[in-house]
Amino acid sequence: MLFLQQIYEIMEYFNELKATKIFSSASEFECQAMMFCFKTRFKTFDKNEKIITQGERMEDIILLLKGCAYVENTDILGNISIVMQLKKGDVYGVEGAYAGDDYYKDSVIATEKCLVLFMNKHRLINPCENRCKRHDLVIKNLMRLVAESNIKLLDKLTHLSKKSTREKLLSYLSSISEKTKSNYFEIPFNITELANYLSVDRSAMSNELSKMKKEGLIDYDKRQFHLFNNKLKF
Repeated sequence: MLFLQQIYEIMEYFNELKATKIFSSASEFECQAMMFCFKTRFKTFDKNEKIITQGERMEDIILLLKGCAYVENTDILGNISIVMQLKKGDVYGVEGAYAGDDYYKDSVIATEKCLVLFMNKHRLINPCENRCKRHDLVIKNLMRLVAESNIKLLDKLTHLSKKSTREKLLSYLSSISEKTKSNYFEIPFNITELANYLSVDRSAMSNELSKMKKEGLIDYDKRQFHLFNNKLKF
């Protein structure tokens, strides 16, 4: 019965699997074979529901098939920091799996309804007995995604390396403007989340945003921002 249920789920979510970089070149039959090889399971999560809890035993690598989520870390004092955002097609847990971590170092929280594929870390990072080419391709694709994730983290370190709250804000907002190739853009965070992402005090950051708006450097409404580049000094 479980076998039939897995076949049905793979057929149901095949289009979502094909839309990811990991399984984009796989046929439905190959996806079925890999799903059994990797001991996968599909699960949906509602907004604000925890997909992974920091400190729980690490058994799986996750692939986000639908929705959006945040990777959050809580330190010993209870301070929350948003490490990064996960979008459709992103993975989490690969680095920890290869590093031999036994527990998750972060929490992953759905910011909207999500469909998640859980893949057994032991089955995924260790080649199967048949040494199938498809498994090797999946691992290569995973490494590519890890490289992209590390680039995002390096971008964040660039923002955090700035000394003042204003400099951190300008660094972050300018990077979004460059990526979107527009002075008008929407950020993925609300004010509290942005403060957690940049590791600054929320009240201090709100005051700084208000000052920058009064000075004509920026304009914003909730997540919508407009940068006046001709007035900015870096």
